Amino acid sequence: MIRHLFQTLRLLGISMLAGAAWVAHRPAETPKILASQSAKTEDLVDTLRQAAIKRAAVIEISEADINRYLATTLNGKIDGMLGGWVTFDGARLDLEPDRARLYVMWKIHGHTRTASVDLAVRRDGNHFQVDLLSGAYGHLQMPRGMMRPIYPSLRALAEALDPEIRALFQMTQITLDKDKLVLDSRFPTA
Repeated sequence: MIRHLFQTLRLLGISMLAGAAWVAHRPAETPKILASQSAKTEDLVDTLRQAAIKRAAVIEISEADINRYLATTLNGKIDGMLGGWVTFDGARLDLEPDRARLYVMWKIHGHTRTASVDLAVRRDGNHFQVDLLSGAYGHLQMPRGMMRPIYPSLRALAEALDPEIRALFQMTQITLDKDKLVLDSRFPTA
């Protein structure tokens, strides 16, 4: 009797692990890059730097513009043994009020795999801080601590976008809103 109970529990555990693996390998739906005739990829770094120098404007950057910029700016290659069958497929950003979901995509033997993290930006004194709230592997939602395996990928993305991040953090205020990023470069009121 106890032996059958343990076998049933093992079978249940293996089934749960197999289900979690299936959910994690299904790629998440990422924001699409909309191509339009009037949309051209601006030099985002230059725009941010000019706003930080002038200190006289509120700038709104749409989610679509950010994703177009990421698509044209980011390209990568995976070195080592994995480089032959794993390729970096880009990053997308989904902006919501007070949070941003960053999707990182790879192709493994031609099949898309995704990981995503939810980020929040807050001002701490004179510095901005980016907090990782939670994340997901494919469709499998995970708490913040379980996203540790993708930290090297996030660090590589931060290094690749270092000029943009530095220019962004020169703003006085950064607000995440639905489908747009609102940047205030004006001097703070006393």
